[in-house]
Amino acid sequence: MSSFVNINGALIPEEEASLPATSRALSYGDGCFETLVSYKGKFLHFEDHFARLQSGLKYLEMNLDLTIDQLKSEVQKLLEENVIEDENSVIRIQCYREGHSGYFDISDRSGFIISNRSIPERSESIKLKTVSIPTIPSIALERKVKLSNSINYIKAAQEAKKKGGDDALILTIDRKISETCISNIFWIKANQVFTPSVNCDLLPGVARSILIKLIDQDSELQLIEGAFGLEDIYSAEAVFCTNSVMEMKSVSSVDDHLYKTEHSVFEKLKDDFKVYKEKRLC
Repeated sequence: MSSFVNINGALIPEEEASLPATSRALSYGDGCFETLVSYKGKFLHFEDHFARLQSGLKYLEMNLDLTIDQLKSEVQKLLEENVIEDENSVIRIQCYREGHSGYFDISDRSGFIISNRSIPERSESIKLKTVSIPTIPSIALERKVKLSNSINYIKAAQEAKKKGGDDALILTIDRKISETCISNIFWIKANQVFTPSVNCDLLPGVARSILIKLIDQDSELQLIEGAFGLEDIYSAEAVFCTNSVMEMKSVSSVDDHLYKTEHSVFEKLKDDFKVYKEKRLC
């Protein structure tokens, strides 16, 4: 049975879906996207993903004439066509600029492609390797939105894999901890939870914002956001990563430094996240 994708409202078998060879999405990666999870047809903070998508479109000076309810309806339509409303799956909403190639004849029209896939199976913990590829400075490119051109992350992932890692620990150009290729990062020392601030050229994820809220609400924990070097994470008791697909994932090692993967603070936050999610799915 074919898996369908939703291209500008039309449901098309995935193997038949296409864009023009001159598409700016192909030529330049000219667009933005969001990735989120469908929990049996329900979503966690769909409005936050929509707002960030709108911010990306505004940054790129592109127009997409869809309200949040219309976009959610298009997602649901795809889930129903693929007969997976009763399963958890990953949703990707990709927006691309319509028009021809060239840097100066730039249209503000955009199209969208919605696709879904199974949630990938991953190990209980991951290994991170520090890479030489720095994160792109926010002074050069907006970091608070998900832009389609991801060559920087691809190169970082390639280097991490060659070093034996599951993901890359990416630093800023002045060697402060920023993020991984696919997630935000936290670490624990006693009752303190550390994470890089948004000034460290990272993409602030939706799951990251939820964790920060949960930590702030816990009277026994202290959240510390800032600019940290590798020595700060090397001396941690536990490390974990967050994104909207894997939610929270423990880190077993960063370079040659090993960590507890069942730390009591991590396990408590994991439970708190689960309760928070169950109350807010809609």
